[in-house]
Amino acid sequence: MLARIVAYFREARAELARVTWPSRDETVQATEAVLLFTLFMMIILWLYDLVFGWLIGLFIGWLR
Repeated sequence: MLARIVAYFREARAELARVTWPSRDETVQATEAVLLFTLFMMIILWLYDLVFGWLIGLFIGWLR
């Protein structure tokens, strides 16, 4: 059992050595893209919230 665990970690380490890791610039660029997309979506959802809140307010006022 112990031999299988040790073999697993050896294979995992060998696999990680073959991975092509992104450069620092690629990582920064991907992070910026994710943050900009998140900001964009946050603004879109905020606008939807405002519009639907206004529409629901009109609808509730219309029911009274």
